[in-house]
Amino acid sequence: MSLLRICRLCAVGLPLMAFWIILSAGCAKLGSQAAGSAAPTTPVVTVTAPERQDVPIIEELPARMEAVATVEIRANVEGRLTDVSFKEGNMVQKGQMLFRIDPRRYDAAVQTAQAAVDKAQADLEMAREQQRLVNAQSALRQAEANLLKCNQDLERLKPLAARKAVPQRDLETAIAAQSSAAAAVEDARATVRTTTVADRMGLRQAQANLTASKAAFQTAEMDRAETEIHAPIGGLIGRADVSAGNYIARGESSRLATISQLDPVNVVFGISETLYLHTVNKIDRAELARLELLLSDSSIYPFRGKYRNIGRAVDEKTGTLLIVAQFPNPKGILLPGMTGRVRLNVGTRPGAVLVPKQALFDASGSKAVYIVNPEHKVAVRNITTAGSYQGKGIVTAGLDGTETVIADGSLKLHPGQSVVPQTPRPETGQLVR
Repeated sequence: MSLLRICRLCAVGLPLMAFWIILSAGCAKLGSQAAGSAAPTTPVVTVTAPERQDVPIIEELPARMEAVATVEIRANVEGRLTDVSFKEGNMVQKGQMLFRIDPRRYDAAVQTAQAAVDKAQADLEMAREQQRLVNAQSALRQAEANLLKCNQDLERLKPLAARKAVPQRDLETAIAAQSSAAAAVEDARATVRTTTVADRMGLRQAQANLTASKAAFQTAEMDRAETEIHAPIGGLIGRADVSAGNYIARGESSRLATISQLDPVNVVFGISETLYLHTVNKIDRAELARLELLLSDSSIYPFRGKYRNIGRAVDEKTGTLLIVAQFPNPKGILLPGMTGRVRLNVGTRPGAVLVPKQALFDASGSKAVYIVNPEHKVAVRNITTAGSYQGKGIVTAGLDGTETVIADGSLKLHPGQSVVPQTPRPETGQLVR
């Protein structure tokens, strides 16, 4: 209420007590307006001193996940697909049945092959029991006995014919009979030789037929077994490339599905030629057995990995040397094609400067921190960082460790601004000026 308004009220005879109440209210309002227009107070900021500590040098190297083994499931026989017995996108066990092809034609082929085996077995037994060689040998013995008799008759007639005791014709007949008997013996011997060879060849042929029949039977059984297609490895199976009812061909054109073995999983990353030369004799071999993996969302994978092998040569295009590590993947979290970063301890940085991560902020494309000078004024200090250690940023340039750093870089401050620095008490966390 203005003073002029108060005076007018007094002029019309306002009581004295009411006058003082109105006057006091007006003064209070004026005092409040004056307080609102006062200068803002100096902001209070939490400060900390950088730490100096020997820290490991951690390289974070881009990595990608690959399956340890990937198998394309294909049909080894042709036929109508009757069953798909797995859930797409799920884990399957080694030996689990995945597909079934109509087996009826292959059942018939097995029966036909079994009959051929039985016949070949019978032919072999018959070849072993044949008497042709025995008969030929008997005929040879008979011819030899006849020749012996003819020889004896000729020897008996020769002296008689010389004394004219028997007709000359009898001697000539005996000579002819002896020659015929000798020829019969030669024929019988030839027959024995021929029969021996024939029987041997027949036996071998029968044995070969039996072997071929058994092989055909085994092939028929394997073809029948191939009508049930089982998982050759355990892992994650993708979509079925065919559905039940389709006719499946044999060979490369008949891919049915793909399985990727995911436990463990390969994590492939590359190191530069320079890093390799600088660290090849410095890397702690024990560190290679407990590699750390950061996923694409910057979360830390709960299992540690182990170095497996290193590439044969440096890639001419990228200048990097590929390294393969294996990480356990019991829950199937890691999938082929995923990306992340592998943390590799390549040495120690002595006396590194550490500041809280929340003190860092971006300024002109680089990292910076607010510091407080001895006059309690704010200054911006551009710095260079090299990762983090135990939740703090590692500063490699821009700070020497003697500065007073404002712990929260997200505050809206400007260079030259006055602040009231406070440090928290270690035991209570309360701020102390």
